[in-house]
Amino acid sequence: MPRPKTPPPGRIRRAPVSVLATAALIAAGLAIAPAGAAVAAPPTSSGPTARYLVQLAEQPLASYTGGVPGLAATKPTGAGRLDRSSGAATAYREHLRRQRGTVLSAVDIPTSQARTTFDTAFNGFAVELNRSQVARLRATRGVTAVYEDQKVHATTSHTPDYLGLTGQGGVWQQQFGDVAHAGEGVIVGVIDSGFWPESASFAALPTPRPDQATIDAKWKGTCDVGTEAPVTCNNKVIGARWYNYSGLADAFADEYHSPRDRNGHGTHTASTAAGDHGVPASIGDQSLEAISGMAPAARLAIYKALYDTGAGSAAGSSIDIVHAIDDAVADGVDVINYSVGDDIENFSAIEQAFLNAAAAGVFVSAAAGNAGPEAGTVDNSTPWVTTVAASTTDQQYSRTLTLGNGTTITGVGVGGATAGPAPLVSAKDSALHPDDTRNAELCADGELDPAKVKGAVVFCRRGVVDRVAKSAAVAKAGGVGMVLYNDTVNSLDPDLHAVPTVHISDTDAPAVASYLAAGGATATISAGTLTAVEAPQVAGFSSAGPSYFNGGDLLKPDISAPGVGIAAAFSPAIGGQNFALESGTSMAAPHIAGIAALLRARHPDWSPAAIRSALMTTAVDTTDKGNPIKLGDADATPFNYGAGEVRPGGAFDPGLVYDSSQQDWQRYLCGLAAKGSQVPDDDCATTGAIETSQLNYPSIAMGNMVGTQTITRTVTNVSDRKGTYTSSVQAPAGYSVKVTPASLTVLPGRTATFKVEITNKAGAVDAWADGSLTWRDNSQHQVTIPLVVKNSGLIAPDRIAGTGTSGSFSMTAQVGYRGTLAALPIGLTAGTSTTATLHGDAPIWDWNSPDKLPVPLPASLHRSTVHVPVGTVNPQIVVTGEKPLCTDIDWSADPLPACGDFMFYVYDSTGKLVEYKYGTGDGANIVLPGAGDYTLIVEQLYTLNTPAGQGTNTYTITTLLPGVPGTSAGKLTIDPKKVSVMAGAKVNLTLRWSGLTPGRRYIGVVVLSNGTEPLKTLPITVRS
Repeated sequence: MPRPKTPPPGRIRRAPVSVLATAALIAAGLAIAPAGAAVAAPPTSSGPTARYLVQLAEQPLASYTGGVPGLAATKPTGAGRLDRSSGAATAYREHLRRQRGTVLSAVDIPTSQARTTFDTAFNGFAVELNRSQVARLRATRGVTAVYEDQKVHATTSHTPDYLGLTGQGGVWQQQFGDVAHAGEGVIVGVIDSGFWPESASFAALPTPRPDQATIDAKWKGTCDVGTEAPVTCNNKVIGARWYNYSGLADAFADEYHSPRDRNGHGTHTASTAAGDHGVPASIGDQSLEAISGMAPAARLAIYKALYDTGAGSAAGSSIDIVHAIDDAVADGVDVINYSVGDDIENFSAIEQAFLNAAAAGVFVSAAAGNAGPEAGTVDNSTPWVTTVAASTTDQQYSRTLTLGNGTTITGVGVGGATAGPAPLVSAKDSALHPDDTRNAELCADGELDPAKVKGAVVFCRRGVVDRVAKSAAVAKAGGVGMVLYNDTVNSLDPDLHAVPTVHISDTDAPAVASYLAAGGATATISAGTLTAVEAPQVAGFSSAGPSYFNGGDLLKPDISAPGVGIAAAFSPAIGGQNFALESGTSMAAPHIAGIAALLRARHPDWSPAAIRSALMTTAVDTTDKGNPIKLGDADATPFNYGAGEVRPGGAFDPGLVYDSSQQDWQRYLCGLAAKGSQVPDDDCATTGAIETSQLNYPSIAMGNMVGTQTITRTVTNVSDRKGTYTSSVQAPAGYSVKVTPASLTVLPGRTATFKVEITNKAGAVDAWADGSLTWRDNSQHQVTIPLVVKNSGLIAPDRIAGTGTSGSFSMTAQVGYRGTLAALPIGLTAGTSTTATLHGDAPIWDWNSPDKLPVPLPASLHRSTVHVPVGTVNPQIVVTGEKPLCTDIDWSADPLPACGDFMFYVYDSTGKLVEYKYGTGDGANIVLPGAGDYTLIVEQLYTLNTPAGQGTNTYTITTLLPGVPGTSAGKLTIDPKKVSVMAGAKVNLTLRWSGLTPGRRYIGVVVLSNGTEPLKTLPITVRS
């Protein structure tokens, strides 16, 4: 059996991963005034009073772990519960009372006015304040934030209603008889930042449990309580594990060495998927009504592999993630939620582990990423996971912004307090440092000039700084309100802000900016009101296809689910909040995980692919008013929402499903390997290969469509009766679609195969078009899949390879247009080379940026730069090592030959990672995106079988710049150079070379064009 193409045990590359949530964590917005901060002078008119919630800086009883001299920790540990009557709690409560009095005294407010105080889960008080007192409090030492009194009803408590889970006709009642049984017998594993065990969303379920025997039969896991701030499990959270191979728990001083969640992300996703039903939720004294997980009777298993970074995010390593996946499958979970990603479409150990998990019957719901709305940003795009985009629901909290010129703009915001009429000022023009306005424009902490902001509503740009941190900065500078604007298409989020805030779209922002520019601007922000809106819409942050990893031949994301303004349980470790409003595909994924758990409970024999198919073929791709789903003001496409937004009701009886198995996925990988993708290919000789578009998937995508292509699909009848289905097609614009046979009769449990022939009639070149294929029967089954195609204009080989000092290569090109096909050969060049000798093993470092390299640079790392001139075509860098790779040596030899493995990274001039590759037998080859300056990093991962202290290897770095004057060698020609073509025509081309120096590696390109614009660049490699 071939050796696995991975480094030896214990030497796997530590790749950082990150959570996929776009919203700031609630605690991230609680800015603490610096010691000695000046108290703002009161305005000349104090104005009317309103009720406010004041949060103080010190931790409440529930989270106080010590630190104040003479006062012991009050936070319960282990299985203990908070004892407010203990001596430690009594002493600390007295300390908090004195601190509260100090704050009130500093702003001349009698302690009697703070009639409601909090010291258990929230440290602060509620009080009637005028605007003068609010301004002074926000600038007072010891005050974290001053919140307006907001009675909100978050959209999350509405998502079960919106998705059709509740009520007599809802899924919970119709499929399970009652919400109390929804998800029984199913275990949902959550790989994330842990959980907060004291949360009401994870309270024990009533006993005895009807599904206990089922759970006992499958559950093999454990509850590893940890060594610091240990957790407890119960019959809701039946298991918990934590992983620290990465050392991240040690890197972040405030993190817990246990499954306990400091960050809050894991608590939020777990409670969304399978939290208890009907949990009263609030932030401070702000009601969020009752919340529920999608599968409230399911059990939870927590796998903490991410750790709070101290900057509002959480990070983990691929080793810990893979370990968690491995344990989850061994423990017996039915579903995994994975709201994690690395923003890189590639095949890694994580993808492999998930493939094996799916093969074992585990459904995986994975977040699509938050890098949208730009095309090609989707993450977690393999076909054995269900990739989830984020969309909205049909309710939102709205505020009205009224400008002094009478213009009104409706945006999003929560809370009953108002702001204005007040001066409206630009954050950029209110910079404390006029020579550097970038951070002020973002309303970063300490960047606004109080002299310009005091008493004003501030116009702040979204981005970089957490949204709630922006309002905290405005409040700290004396502002009374905030207009938060998007400068690109993005979501509108109902965050809990420190001042009355309205969040407006990128299309409304220019009107405000123009009004501001005229001078003398004023604004009024209304109270928030719950309004009905057309839904769904795609969240602007949600990552989009096409999937470049799959060449556009597999539609990703698969489906969308609510992911904007989601209220769920949270960790109070940082901000003292037990619940939070969050947005992100991180929030959408657990909706699908929970709904998949319901399907698994009802259909335990369905495969993960069958469950995905049922969800996708019953999703909706129009709004509740029958209109196209929008992304901002434009129509969204399947690359934004997949098959549509989930509607669980129909998924329990979808009629037909498009199933696939591990063997299908292996053949899919072999098809990718045949095209040069870095994926496993060890067993391809026996498993065979298929084109990606031929994978039996509940969507059809073709990213390289010029003439006619035929796709084959197989459906399985999962109903209990024979069905006769008739096909109907909504053809993509410019294409014809023929389904053969046009009707299918399928017995229960049996399959039927059909073909879809798609012909390019007049499809626009280099543009995607979408349509759909639907199978209908007489039992109201409607099985719909999306169909997306792109006329690439040309089909030609992806690469040209040859040998010898002279030779030729023949190929066929097919075009998708009428006009001219021109061929231009460039090169050949052997490039220029330098060498670097590295020593020792690589340290752990964050390779997302070259600025994060260890200082001083270890001997195992080499850094250099390269300049690519304008006019270079297909520039690339090749790195080879003198020693063989450790995966390529004969491990039965005696003695074992020395070997070494390495990585190669390229960054652009901004420090953004362009690409990284592991060394292979042919080296590591990275094609650069174009002209510019690049940073190159060669990392020696390790050497083996060398004497102690002699782990060196020499690397050759070759820069190849085809098209640069003076770099070409020999002679390179192609015939014909130009020919007239019709759509669908095939052209035979012959490339010839001669005059090369023996024993060298040359590269070049053939550029195929329509005579004016390039269509495809074919890299040439000739080994002479």
